[in-house]
Amino acid sequence: MKTTARLGLLALLLSIVWAACTHETDVPPRPAPKPDTTAVDSALLGKWYLLGSGWRYDMDPQPLDTVAYVLEFGGDGSLQGYSVNGSYTLKDTALRFKLHAVDEQRMPDRLLTYRKKLLSVYRYTIYSDGLLRLYYDNDTKYLLFDKKEPAPPVLNQLPRALLATWRINEYRLIEDRVTRDLSNSEPIRLRFNADTTWTLQVSSGQTTGPFRTDSWTIRFNHRLKPMDRFGSPDDRRLLESLREVVWYEVKGDKLTLYFSEGAGFISCQKVEPEAGRIDEHLCQPWKLVGFGHTADGSLRELTGADRLSNKTFLVELQINGMLYTLSSSNELYGNFSMNGQSIRMNVGGGTKVGETKAGEAYVRALNAAERFELQKDGRLKLFYNQGRDYLLFREGISIISSTPPAELLGKWVMTDLRLYAMPPRGFKLSEQTVDFRSDGFVYITGTEPFGTSLGNKLPYGYQPWGNEDNLLVGYMYFSCRIDGDELRLGRNSSVDGPVYVFKRLRK
Repeated sequence: MKTTARLGLLALLLSIVWAACTHETDVPPRPAPKPDTTAVDSALLGKWYLLGSGWRYDMDPQPLDTVAYVLEFGGDGSLQGYSVNGSYTLKDTALRFKLHAVDEQRMPDRLLTYRKKLLSVYRYTIYSDGLLRLYYDNDTKYLLFDKKEPAPPVLNQLPRALLATWRINEYRLIEDRVTRDLSNSEPIRLRFNADTTWTLQVSSGQTTGPFRTDSWTIRFNHRLKPMDRFGSPDDRRLLESLREVVWYEVKGDKLTLYFSEGAGFISCQKVEPEAGRIDEHLCQPWKLVGFGHTADGSLRELTGADRLSNKTFLVELQINGMLYTLSSSNELYGNFSMNGQSIRMNVGGGTKVGETKAGEAYVRALNAAERFELQKDGRLKLFYNQGRDYLLFREGISIISSTPPAELLGKWVMTDLRLYAMPPRGFKLSEQTVDFRSDGFVYITGTEPFGTSLGNKLPYGYQPWGNEDNLLVGYMYFSCRIDGDELRLGRNSSVDGPVYVFKRLRK
C-alpha cells in the first residue's frame, strides 16, 4: 500500500514538472489595430482656388460661377470651403470627399451643383504646371484648381432687387436654435444703398457699414463689432450675426440672408417707400451734359446739336414718381423710386425708333441708376455701374420753356385763394408776393402757393413743353391767366382745384 501511494505521488509530481517545462512563456497581447488614418500628400495641402470645370479631354474649362470658390485641405484630413466643410480620404491618387449635411432647400442652386460635383470626385492629379484636377462623374469631367489666388472678379451690377429697405421679420441663430418672430415687435429695418453700404436701424439708433455682393454671395463688414449702446442684447446678437452671412436670396418682396451653411438665417420683408419720400429738389426737367467716369474724373460731353439747347437727352422727374424723357430721337415714359440717396428708374414706355448709340447708352444708364447726388453748383449726377460711371445733368427748365411775356414779369401780391366751392379767402397786402424776373427765376415771399421746402428762389418756365397758358414753378405745374393787373395761377383747376389770385404791384 505504501509503495503504491509513493508511486502515485511521484507520478503527480512528474506531471506537474512536465507541465511546467512544456508551458510557453507568456507573450504580451498585441495592440488593437488603429483606425485607418488619412494618407497625406504634402503637395495637396493648403488652399486651392477653383478656375473652372470641363470634360476630361477638354483643355479649356469654363468658369463655374463668378464667385471665387476655395478648397482648403488640412493635414488631418479636414476640408474647408464655401459650405463644403467636411473631410477627405486618400489612397494613392484616389480621392473621396465626405461633406457635412446641409439643408439643400436653403442653398443657392450653383452652390448646390458645386457640392454635388465634389461628392462625385473619383481621383486627383497635380500637374507640373502646379494645377490640380479633381475628376468626377465616373472620371469623365474635372474641376480645375490653382494655388495662386486669382484677381478679385469684376463684380456684377448691384442687384436692383436688393437695393431697398427691408423689415426683419424673423431670424434664427445657431447657438440657441430658436426662430425668433419679430413681425409684431418694434420694427428693425435693414437698408441696402447703391453705394454698397447698409444701415441697420432699431428704435434706439442705427449703425452702418459696407457690403460686397456677387452672384449669390454677400459679405458684410467682417470687422463689425457690436455697439454697447445699440438696442437690446438680442439686437446686438442680430447685428453680430451679419458678420457670418454668406449668401442671400430675393424672392419677390422677401429677402433671406443665410449663414452657418443655411442653418442660420435672417428673413426680411420689403418696406415700400413712405409717402413724401421723393426729394422735391430732384423733381424738375434735367438736360444731359455728358457721360462721366468716377475713377479718372473724365467726362464725355454731348456734341453737335445734342449739346445745344434742344430737347434731346432731357428727363423730367415728377413728384408723383413718374418720369418723362427724350433720348436722341424718342419719347419715353416710366417711373422711379427713392430711398435716401438711392434711386431706381424704370424707363420703358414710348417709341424706340432710330436711336443713336449715345441714345441707347443714355437709356441703359437711366435704367441702371443706383444713386443720385445734387451738386453745389445745381447740377445732378446719376451714378450707375456701382458708382464707377455717372450721367451729369444741368437744369432743363429753360430749355423746355418759351420766353415769358412782358406782362408776366414783375412783382405780384396775392389777394385771395379760391378753393373748390368755398368763398374766397382774403389776404393782407404784402403777405404773399411773387416776383417773376427775366433771368428765369421767381422770388417768393410767404408760403403760398409754392411752399418753402425748395427755398424762396425757384426756376420757372413759361409754356413748358409747348403747353399754352401753363407755368412750371419748381416741380409744380399751374394754369396761368393774365388779365390786365390780375394774375391767376390754378393747381388742378380743371377739377375744381385751388386758384391763387394776384394783383400787380406797381412802383
